[in-house]
Amino acid sequence: MDIIDIIEKKKNNFTLNTAEINFVIKEYLEGNIPDYQMSALLMTIWFNGMNYQEINDLTMAMARSGDILDLSSVPGIKVDKHSTGGVGDKTTLALVPMVAAAGVPVPKISGRALGYTGGTIDKLESIKNFQTNLSIEKFIENIKNIKASIISANVNIDPADKKIYALRDVTGTIDSIPLIASSIMSKKIAGGADAFVLNVTVGSGAFMKKINEAISLAKIMVNIGKNNNKKTYVIISSMDQPLGYAVGNSLEIEEAISLLRNQGP
Repeated sequence: MDIIDIIEKKKNNFTLNTAEINFVIKEYLEGNIPDYQMSALLMTIWFNGMNYQEINDLTMAMARSGDILDLSSVPGIKVDKHSTGGVGDKTTLALVPMVAAAGVPVPKISGRALGYTGGTIDKLESIKNFQTNLSIEKFIENIKNIKASIISANVNIDPADKKIYALRDVTGTIDSIPLIASSIMSKKIAGGADAFVLNVTVGSGAFMKKINEAISLAKIMVNIGKNNNKKTYVIISSMDQPLGYAVGNSLEIEEAISLLRNQGP
């Protein structure tokens, strides 16, 4: 199997099979496929898209590139939340502690900034000494003790997404529905939660500019969840304006804390 043949195949709008997708993820993660060839493949996906089977195969190849967490030792239904992002999107910062305070375990794998959208990990790391690169043991311990934990994709959890995510950010391939869906759902599946609540944003400040694009992305992610026996719910919301008043990592942390203290906005 050869990466050039796979790039040519996708360039000509043919369907990649499971073995080819698994090969790409494995070889790229091991450093045998250089960034310039992976960038070429990402761009062919951006132009030609992927069918559902390809997206599901890509999602699972990425999720299985590291550990898929076993949270069976944590009692209760574990719920993970994710947003496709936007300007000033600080929902996670407020919602995770609220849900945890209500007694629902929230194991969350988050990403960094992508394009103009802020990353939850970057925002949390604006807090001095805040750690997001946790061991799996510490991640699970936090969920048991305080009902919530947020961890970044790393060498143990979805390392393929971490590497591809960074490459998409510098190759103009951010706003691809197959790549967005596989990135989000691979993190969710690797995180081991029982159910997912997904916020697909739409509008001028989101990756999905049109409602039909948002609906398409939502349906794909729901189907991936169902295919993996995960209850998946999607909320489509407007991102035609920033959420709240603050934009910027530390400023958004401050605003989220104010909200949790019932001080607005």
